[in-house]
Amino acid sequence: MFSFGKKKGVTLGLDINSDSCTLVQLEKTKAGIEVARFACLPTPPNCIREGLIIDSDAMGQLLAELLRIAQIPLTSQAPTINLAVPAQAVVIRLMPVPVGMPAEELADVVTQEATNHVPFPITEANLDWYQMHSTERTDPDGVRRVDVILSAIQHTIVDSYWRMCDVAGVKLGRVEVSSLAVIRGLALAGYLGSSGHLSLVVNIRQDATDINIVRSAMPLFGRSIILGVEALTEAIASSLEMSFDQAMEILPEVPVFNITPTDMRLGQAGQVARTVFSDIADELIKSVDFYKSQVGDIKIDQVILTGPGCMLPNVDQYFASKLKLKVITGDPMRDMAVDSHQISERMRPILAALTGSSIETTWNPSVTVDMDLNKEGRIPLSFDVLRTQKMTFEAEAMPRWYKVGIGLSALSVFLTIAAWSYIQLWDLPHSASRIEQLNRQITEGQRSLSDIKSISDQNALLSRRKRILDQLVAGERHWSRYLETIQRDLPDGVQLTQVSIADNQLKIEGRAKDYPQVSNFSINLGDSKMLRDTSIDFAGKPEKTGPDNKNSSAENLIDFAISSSVEQGTH
Repeated sequence: MFSFGKKKGVTLGLDINSDSCTLVQLEKTKAGIEVARFACLPTPPNCIREGLIIDSDAMGQLLAELLRIAQIPLTSQAPTINLAVPAQAVVIRLMPVPVGMPAEELADVVTQEATNHVPFPITEANLDWYQMHSTERTDPDGVRRVDVILSAIQHTIVDSYWRMCDVAGVKLGRVEVSSLAVIRGLALAGYLGSSGHLSLVVNIRQDATDINIVRSAMPLFGRSIILGVEALTEAIASSLEMSFDQAMEILPEVPVFNITPTDMRLGQAGQVARTVFSDIADELIKSVDFYKSQVGDIKIDQVILTGPGCMLPNVDQYFASKLKLKVITGDPMRDMAVDSHQISERMRPILAALTGSSIETTWNPSVTVDMDLNKEGRIPLSFDVLRTQKMTFEAEAMPRWYKVGIGLSALSVFLTIAAWSYIQLWDLPHSASRIEQLNRQITEGQRSLSDIKSISDQNALLSRRKRILDQLVAGERHWSRYLETIQRDLPDGVQLTQVSIADNQLKIEGRAKDYPQVSNFSINLGDSKMLRDTSIDFAGKPEKTGPDNKNSSAENLIDFAISSSVEQGTH
């Protein structure tokens, strides 16, 4: 609680994916953990590929903007950024070792295991491992063993995060695996604390899905499949013949399970989503079956869903019906103090990895895997064009005559060059220099015009993505609120046949017993704070279609249509 000496900079969590980047600062107070600062921005195009940075400069500028939006105070100490890398970019191995193995011997065993299984030179890898004491047991051969989890990542990947932090003026802190960060976040929220409780944690990310079998906050089995929200969005865009950004915009409204679609296109998108989620469910079943083949029969107590894939309505109910298991959506912030205007309840499951990488390990009541792929700090690359390398050589003694000869040769060359420069360059026309200068200006002008067009296109794309993020973060408009308003204002003698919203226009069609009922309904809607400019488009009795309908009660009803303008920004 109290500290002395030099003040440390703040520690922040950063979540990076191809769609958006999110920054958060968590603080522990006497009342508990609270979200102190939060910022979210769309990711610039062509900066992230398969969850990894390919343009460190652009991402550094984005990080600097996130810091500005979050109002991170500037102190003498630069902020520290913790982040999680995609699980498929890391080599993860789980290996049993005898209990009580000395630390030096364990380090040799782990390094040898990494040498045998890491698909790149071990000299180009960042390594870390963790001994999971809760897995201690007696194997069939009578030896007491415990599991050690090993992770390895290429230097170049970690260095790309360092370069991003350099541009933003911050320091890179912990670098951990996304799947392990999710487990830490869920453990903090109390989802994984039960002893012997077996959970299947499924993190549906943008570019892939992480699958982990977890007992008491310790991963027993894990894998990643290259199937995530991006694949889902591309499938919807292809099926509905729309752009990727348009498909991403409708994603939060796609009905996955037990929801009647409001229009045919959403219904078609829902069917595509169910196909993709069915493939993910099949991979979950395969993962559990494979683990059973290794350890024997087990019982999964619950399935916990997290990640951007949770943004689709009722996705947990779909997996429950498919897997025949208890399925819940994990909210890593359910016990935190959170401003709902900053982070909506619907967005919280998306931030599981961010939450896990943001918290201090000492905050967690459950022991979780503690690994840092940046624990050694910045490691110089073997070959780095951005790094100045100094090379020295031991000079050999030279004969005196050799030194004199070199000196005379150098003097001769110098005098020759000076004479040539005086004769040839002094009389060059000044116009040649002017023409060259103009050519450079023309080239720079053309390049500037090209850059301006590219920036304009990117701004338009980012604006569309920003609208999507605003809907997720604060919940821009919800159908349920309008339906509640309509139900409240509906007179007894009125029956609705269709309700639709398009271009901020609410249109209602139905039948009523008489004209006063239609008028009362229109007046009631006009008094609502969520609607304005309510008017009756038409009201009249339906035309008779034949003599058989002469005495039908339907011809005494009034067909009507009412339209209203939807207020912007209503919730």
